[in-house]
Amino acid sequence: MDKEKVATIVQYILWAALFAFAMYRGLTYGHWKTMVLLAGLFIIFVSKNIWSYIKERKMAKGNEELPDDTFIPDKELVDAMVRKSNAISDEINRLCPPQPCLRFSIDHSRKPSVIDSKLGGTPYWDASKPYPTDSKGKPMAMVFQVNFEQCPPLEPLPKTGMLQFFISSDDEILLKGYGVNYNDYTLQSDFRLVYHGHISTYVDKLQLESYPRVETLEYSPVAREYALNMQLGTSCINQTCRNFNDLAATAIKNLYDDKMDAPDVSDYVKRLLPEEQRDKVPDDIVLGNNPIYQCVSEKDFQMLGFPNFEQCDEYEEYSAHDILLLQIPTIDAEENAENDSRFCTIWGDCGSARLFINSDALLRLDFGNVLYDYQCY
Repeated sequence: MDKEKVATIVQYILWAALFAFAMYRGLTYGHWKTMVLLAGLFIIFVSKNIWSYIKERKMAKGNEELPDDTFIPDKELVDAMVRKSNAISDEINRLCPPQPCLRFSIDHSRKPSVIDSKLGGTPYWDASKPYPTDSKGKPMAMVFQVNFEQCPPLEPLPKTGMLQFFISSDDEILLKGYGVNYNDYTLQSDFRLVYHGHISTYVDKLQLESYPRVETLEYSPVAREYALNMQLGTSCINQTCRNFNDLAATAIKNLYDDKMDAPDVSDYVKRLLPEEQRDKVPDDIVLGNNPIYQCVSEKDFQMLGFPNFEQCDEYEEYSAHDILLLQIPTIDAEENAENDSRFCTIWGDCGSARLFINSDALLRLDFGNVLYDYQCY
């Protein structure tokens, strides 16, 4: 037992003895004021120690997943590093301004119709078109559809019509990568993008119900059908983007007339620490709660803006695909949702799916050449 615990136990014993003595004096000789005063002081002492214990338990719980050799600097040093990383991010955003995007969120309060924007469920389909099939000739399952007439307008997205994202309904193909072709990410053999310029309200419901539903598949990335809400947002470049470190180096040069000369911003700001401590300090502590340094989250369910990768931007040969057409992250299920899954959507090990398109092709509404891939942790 360490000295601090021994000292605490001794204090409890002394206070308890003093309180017992006060009780005796009060009951025997009527020294009630002394008894009440000591009782109040004893209660304050116990309450203070209980509150300290609760705070220690909360702190310990928060650090459960940290490595044993983790070092947490004092608050002044942490604040100094966070201020520096925030100043660098502000300069990066000045050099590369945030972009508008269309953000999606799941609406658990309503059931979507056939023509609504949604994840999973029965797809809208124009019966005059051949329904998409995969490389095995099987009808595909609809993962996502967006009715642009329900969305706030945002250039260069169309103002009318519907865009749909299909993947194979074959379990073997899904198990290998949700329809991604690793030899050619643009080959739409086991995934498909379909744009309907006109949305008809007259559909053959029996025919629609005969098509596969993605949520019924064994390796589905979507747990069930979900209605979607859409709103305009902004998206900033982040540290997973290809040219982020170049921008960070320029920002550091502009702000401090210094070279970055480090793998990333967290390593650069950790130079405020002694060298032997730098590797022991978690990056999150020195970067703060800043979206430019954060990993992909449910808020990054979007069209347009900047992508946020679990790994890195590894598609340099597809640089002509310069617009993020769609990003669907892993989304946790609501705590009390009627769902036997922990997730509404999940891609591999809690990853995200992304589709990229060329800006001119998007203006032409030509979705025949789209890069599709997913990454996970």
